[in-house]
Amino acid sequence: MMQYLHQSTYGHAGGFHTAKPMLAMDTGHIYDIKNGRPDVNNPIYRVDGSRVYKTAFHPDGASPHALFEIRGDKVHTTMHHPEHNPSAHTFEIKPHP
Repeated sequence: MMQYLHQSTYGHAGGFHTAKPMLAMDTGHIYDIKNGRPDVNNPIYRVDGSRVYKTAFHPDGASPHALFEIRGDKVHTTMHHPEHNPSAHTFEIKPHP
């Protein structure tokens, strides 16, 4: 089942997330969303357990180090991410947009 990653910096109105999802996640990959749909032909990240790595489809190329870590329904940066913040999460995972 496709899940969607929303930026954690946007507010919630009436308990519902107000921003559109930034990325989509399914079967071990994370995809960019283009024209309102996941670009499933070009996964920009791969998910290995709870760790997330850039693939060759990422604009910066593949990465040997995990940039993100998934903890429950939150996605946190790792020390290998240029904007690493250990006290906050970057994305929230939701089941649908």
